[in-house]
Amino acid sequence: MSWRRLFTVLVKEFQELFRDRKILAIIFVAPVAQLIIFGYAATYDVKNIPIAILDHDHSSLSRRLVRMVEASGYFEVTHYLDNESEIDGLMQSGEIWCVLAIPTRLGEQIASGRSVSLGAAFDASNSNSAAITANYLAGTIMRLNEELQNEQLAALPSNVTRPAGTVSNQVRIWYNPDLESRNFNVPAMVVQILVVITLMLTSMAIVREKEFGTMEQLIVTPIKSGELIVGKALPYTFIGMVDIAIVCTVAVYYFNVPLRGSLTLLFVTSLLFMLSTLAIGLLISTISITQQQAMMSAFFVMMPAILLSGFAFPIENMPQSIQYLTYLNPLRYFVVIIRSLFLKGTSFQTLLDQIIPLAALGVGVLAIAVLRFRKRSA
Repeated sequence: MSWRRLFTVLVKEFQELFRDRKILAIIFVAPVAQLIIFGYAATYDVKNIPIAILDHDHSSLSRRLVRMVEASGYFEVTHYLDNESEIDGLMQSGEIWCVLAIPTRLGEQIASGRSVSLGAAFDASNSNSAAITANYLAGTIMRLNEELQNEQLAALPSNVTRPAGTVSNQVRIWYNPDLESRNFNVPAMVVQILVVITLMLTSMAIVREKEFGTMEQLIVTPIKSGELIVGKALPYTFIGMVDIAIVCTVAVYYFNVPLRGSLTLLFVTSLLFMLSTLAIGLLISTISITQQQAMMSAFFVMMPAILLSGFAFPIENMPQSIQYLTYLNPLRYFVVIIRSLFLKGTSFQTLLDQIIPLAALGVGVLAIAVLRFRKRSA
């Protein structure tokens, strides 16, 4: 391989890129805009849940429960109902997501030591939101139970035998103690933005030469296939590294996502990941005839890769045959790597089982792209 010829291709590619200001906007401005928009939009957190209260008791205890629901920070009481017949219409229109029904004589039965069941109904047209809402409401009711038990114990005279102690569990959440879905989603969005930029741009790198008629000029030069492929990939590698530095800065300082792992390891693994995506893009470019065809092919590859990366849907929940298919997806490995580095501070040794297949995929696909490209058939 001639470094002089490689450098010539590298300079040529940079000149073509920086000549088009629209491409520069796509490369450097679009990733930040996408991360900010998706960082706010893609969240599993459910807040300001519209809830209706059906209070049959109207006691001090029922009012206390309603105040706790409002003070939880998750619910917004929008309706106070008089009977069950009003529920269906409000849920049909989407004005409420859930209803809390408080039975009659709630205060009396609690004071007498009896257990009371509250009623709750949830709109499960969005099953994920319904499950989260049910957990929030259960947590609020559990806090009320704890307060009532503590008050009853404190009210007992000193000469009265206190009830036997109860066993309770103390939950400790590691790595994401506030359970912020943004901390989970934003690192994976960095991966998606990176794959869109690198894959889409490189998929048009070689086919652009064919459309502009400059491929014939390259054919008569002494540039080898491997030198041309590597020379085409290097500028986008540099751009990808700049992009990941920018979007990671936004993730840390704008969204306050913690970066607990090694910054060096983050950039090294990002380089390995881009080796895969750039190689896939170049392989698409060697196969395609027009830029439009290359873009459509890149999109066809990109969407399944994102969906099968484990970004939104756990790979463990997929059918076994699909799970095997994900082993050929570089996004599968890098999503695990970047989330581990951001949230867990995982070491290089721990991530080796993700890094090795990621590197192997990149080298393998790049070799296929070099073998597939033939100047004499361009």
